[in-house]
Parts: sequence; C-alpha cells; structure tokens
Amino acid sequence: MNKTFSILGRQFGKFVLLALVPMIPVFLVALGALSSRTPSTSSIAVGAALTGLLTFVLQTVAQATSLYGAFQEMRQKPFTIGESLRIGLARTIPVIGVGILVGLATGLGFLLLVVPGVIIGCMLYVAIPACVIEKMGVTASMSRSVALTKGYRWQIFGLFLLVVVISGVGALVLARIGGIGLVGETLSFAWQVISTAFGAVLAAVIYHDLRIAKEGIDLDTLANVFD
Repeated sequence: MNKTFSILGRQFGKFVLLALVPMIPVFLVALGALSSRTPSTSSIAVGAALTGLLTFVLQTVAQATSLYGAFQEMRQKPFTIGESLRIGLARTIPVIGVGILVGLATGLGFLLLVVPGVIIGCMLYVAIPACVIEKMGVTASMSRSVALTKGYRWQIFGLFLLVVVISGVGALVLARIGGIGLVGETLSFAWQVISTAFGAVLAAVIYHDLRIAKEGIDLDTLANVFD
C-alpha cells in the first residue's frame, strides 16, 4: 500500500488522466440518464445494469493504460500519457476479454455463497497485467494469474478488502455531499476515476512484487517488454 500511494502521489495528475480517458463514456451515459424525463422503473434498471457493465469493462481498460506509467515510475523513469495510452490500448481487445471472463467467473462465485467469488477474485487479480505485459491471450492470462497469486491470496484479499472499504466510504460521503443531480453525479464520477487509478497502480505493484518474489526477476528486466 505504501508503494502504491507513493507511486500515485508522485504522478497523481497523470494517473488520474490515464483512468479518465477510457472512462469518459461512463460519465456521458450518466449525464444522459439525468437528462431523461420521468424514466420508467424498467428503464432505470436496464440503464443501471448497462452502466455497471460499461463501468466494469472500461475500468479494466483503464488498468491496462496505467501499467506502463506505473512500471516507469517504479523504475524512477519518466513517462508520457500518450505512450502509456498507446501501450495499454494496443491490448484493448484481449484486455476486455479477460475483464469479462474474470467478471463472470467472480460473479458466479459470489452467487455460490460469496466465499468462492472472493477466492476467484484473488486468484485472477493480476490477469490484466499478465495480459498486457506478457502479451498473453485471454485464458492464458487468467491461468498465469492463478499461478502467480498462489501462496499470496490472503495478502491480496486483505489489500482488495481495504480498497473496497475506502472506495465505498468515499462514494457514500460524496453522495451525501452532492445529492441527486449533476453535482452529485460529477463528484461520484470523479471519485470513481480516482479509485480506478489507485486500483490500477495497486494491481501493477502486486504483479511486479509477485514476479520478483516467485521468479526472482529484477524490475528492469521485467519492464524491458516496454522498450
């Protein structure tokens, strides 16, 4: 967590922009929902489901676009937003595939009395970094994550739970402050972008630390994929 806060803090503006760019459609959809007049209950439910799905998919893309910046920052080397976006977006299709399958597997696990969902989520926590950095396919990235997280899933669960609690509390506080309407939606989206940026950097740090712990690979060798 200290490493993640340090990396994010040094380049806060850049990482927020890297999360913001892929997630702009989420804000536009939310604004569209606000402008609709007297929507029916069914349309509200459908809109919420679509927004949730869109948010999940674009958050995985945002994680991919932040990886290069996070690794460069760990190496104490400069990076540009354009370069990080280029590297992340180049893997958009497999990243979305990984995100969808991880979401389905985790969601199914939660339907089976919650605990299996938590276990699956921890097993697949670094599937996106594996997909981008090791240029693996969808199922290979998931298998790679399962192998890398083995023996460290309790630690990952603790970090994930802490992030969820902080994000949830922040969202509730901002919802109280902003209320229902444009101000509330804007504050909620801004917090969502910041939370996504933090989660993306955290996933990169966990992936990096797992590779070093399990394979003894040094940071520069690990980051050579970007050169």
